Amino acid sequence: MSKDPTNADHVDCSAFLRLVGSICLLIAIAFSGILALKQLGLIGDNLPGCGPQSACGQVTNGPFGRIPGLDWPVSFLGLAWFLGLLVAWLTARPSVANGLRWLARIGAVASVVFVFIMLADGAICPYCLFAHIGSLGFWVVIERTSTSADRNAALQWGVGTFLLATMALAGTRMWQTNVQQQQAIENEDAFLDAVLANERSNEGSDSPSGEVPVGDSVQNRVESSTPTGIDPAPPQPSTSELLQSRWTSGDPDAPVQVVMLSDYQCPDCRDYEMEMQTILNARPDVSLSVKHFPMCTDCNPNLGRNMHANACWAARAAEAAGILGGEDAFWEMHEWLFENRGRFPGGQLPPIVEDLGFDRTEFTEVMTSDETLDLVTGDISDGVTLGLFYTPMIFINGVELKWHLIPSSLTNTVNRVADAIASGQQESEQIAPPIGLDKYIADWRDGRKRFIKPSNRDFKRTTVDPNAPEVVAFIDFVSPNCASFLADLRDWESVHGQTQLILRVNPLDQACNANLPAKLQPRAGSCLAARALKTAGIVGGEDKAFEMAWWLIDNGPSLGSMSEVDIITQASDLGMDPSAFATTLSSAGVDRLIKQDVDEFKRNRFPHLPVVIVDDRQIPRLSLQNESVIGAVLEEATSGSN
Repeated sequence: MSKDPTNADHVDCSAFLRLVGSICLLIAIAFSGILALKQLGLIGDNLPGCGPQSACGQVTNGPFGRIPGLDWPVSFLGLAWFLGLLVAWLTARPSVANGLRWLARIGAVASVVFVFIMLADGAICPYCLFAHIGSLGFWVVIERTSTSADRNAALQWGVGTFLLATMALAGTRMWQTNVQQQQAIENEDAFLDAVLANERSNEGSDSPSGEVPVGDSVQNRVESSTPTGIDPAPPQPSTSELLQSRWTSGDPDAPVQVVMLSDYQCPDCRDYEMEMQTILNARPDVSLSVKHFPMCTDCNPNLGRNMHANACWAARAAEAAGILGGEDAFWEMHEWLFENRGRFPGGQLPPIVEDLGFDRTEFTEVMTSDETLDLVTGDISDGVTLGLFYTPMIFINGVELKWHLIPSSLTNTVNRVADAIASGQQESEQIAPPIGLDKYIADWRDGRKRFIKPSNRDFKRTTVDPNAPEVVAFIDFVSPNCASFLADLRDWESVHGQTQLILRVNPLDQACNANLPAKLQPRAGSCLAARALKTAGIVGGEDKAFEMAWWLIDNGPSLGSMSEVDIITQASDLGMDPSAFATTLSSAGVDRLIKQDVDEFKRNRFPHLPVVIVDDRQIPRLSLQNESVIGAVLEEATSGSN
C-alpha cells in the first residue's frame, strides 16, 4: 500500500482511523440532527438547555443560525453536510480523494468560526459545540490518511447523499410548515373568539401570582425550584392597570393595543419586536406599549441564574433616554438596543448616547440612579403578578398571546383582530387579563394535548368513578415538591372524590435513572421508593400500590435512611406477602417498569418534577403561594367548562 508522495506524513486509512473518523462524524450527525429536529418543530421547547431563553435558542434563532438570504437553518446544512461526509468516508478505501480532504478542511474552518462566534456572543450552545467537536475531530483524522486521485466515486456518493438529505429536510420542513400553519389558524380563531367575546373581569383576581421564573440550572431541569419569596405587586383594583406602560408607539387610543414585556437580550423578544415594527408601519390602528422584564439577577431577584448579563443595564439605559429626552429618545434607544441585542460595545456606553445629544456623564448618572432601577423593578413586579412564563409576554387588547404554548403568528393575529374591529364585529375594548389561579388555570386549559404512552403496568384505584378526571403524575417520593402536590391532591379528593390517578416515577438517582445528569446530586431512597411502588402493585394489586404510595410520600424525608427490610416490613403491615414482596422488589421486571417511566419522562422532555397532566393537558406550574393549583384545575376540569 503506497503513500501519496506529496503527503509524506499521511498514513493509509487503517481500520482504527476509519472507526475514529466514523465516530466523529456520527457525533456531528447526532447533535446537528437534534438541532434540525428542533428547527422542524419536532422537538419542543423542553429540549434540555435549548428552551426559548437558552443559549441554544439564542444561537439557532440568531443571525448566525440561518444561511443569509436563504432562510435555511445552519443545522439543516450541517446535518446534510455530515451525512454526505460519512457516506464519502465509508466508501473511500483505502485512501481518500483530495476533494474530500478539502471538504473536511472547509467544515473544520466553519466549525472554528462558529465556535468563536458563540464565545464572542457569550452563548454556548452545547448541541452546536458537540457537532463542531465532531467536525474538528474528523478533520484531524482525515489529515492522517493518504490521498488518492482516483477516489472521486466516493466523493460523488457523498455529494449525492448531501443533496438527498437536503431534499428530505426541505420536504419535511414544507410538511411541518403546513401542519404548523393549520395549527396557527386554529389558534388564531380561538384567540379572536376570546377577544371578541369581551368577557371582561373588572375586578381581576385577589390572588397575585407567587410563582416566578426560574433559571435553567441542572437542578431546575429535574425538579422545580421553590419560589424565591419576593413579594409580587399588591393586588390591583383592575388587572388592566398592570398593562399600563410609560412608553407607547402609535396612537395610545388605537383600536388594537399590543403590550409586550420583554428583555433586550432575549432573541425571541427581538424577533417579535421586529415583527411589531413592521405591523406599526403598516397599520395606524395598532399601538405598541412596552414594559421591561430583564432576565438578569442584577435587577430581577426572581431568577435561578443570570441569563442575560447586560439586560438590566440595557433596560435602565432605555429608561434614562426616556427621562432625559422624552418619548422619541426612548424609542430610538429601544430600537438601537434590540438591533444590538442589548449589548454595550466594549462594556462602554453605546455611541447612540451622544447621537441623541446627551452628555455621557449626565446620562451615566441618570442610568445608574435609583429612579431607573425603580422603574425597571416596577415592571418586573407587574410581570410576576401577571404570571409571566417566558419573555416576551404579549397581550393584544388584554388577551395574552401564548406563543410559547401554541403556534401563533403575531402579524396574522393582530391583523385579524384589527380587521374584525374595523368591520364592526366588535368595538375596541380592553379585557382585564387573569392573574393568580385564574392565570394558572388558563395556561392549563390553553395547553397542547399530550399523549403519555402507558407502561406495561399502570396502576389505578379500583373504586374510582370512570367519569372522574384523569391525572397522570410523574413524581419522586423523596421530593418535597412532589409531596406538596400530592398533599393538595389528597385534600381535594377528600372533599370531591377520587380522581383517576396514575402515578409514574422519575427517581432522582442515577442508580435507577440513567437519564439524569451525572453531576446531579442523587437523592437517597429515590430508587428504593420507586421499586416499592411497582412491587406493591405487582404483588398486592392496584389498591395496595396506592396504600404503599401514600406511606412512601408521608415518609419521604426518612426514606434515605431506610433499607429494603424496612420497606418489606411495611408491605407486610399492609397485608402483602413479605416473601413475595422481597423477591419481586429486586426483580428485573420491576426495573423494567421503572425504566419505562423514566424513558417516557425523557421522551416528553419534561423539565422538572412533579409533572402533572390533567385530562391530557399538562399543568405548566404547580406552585402558588398558599393556593392549591391542582385543586383549582380539577375544579375547572370537573365543571365541564373546559
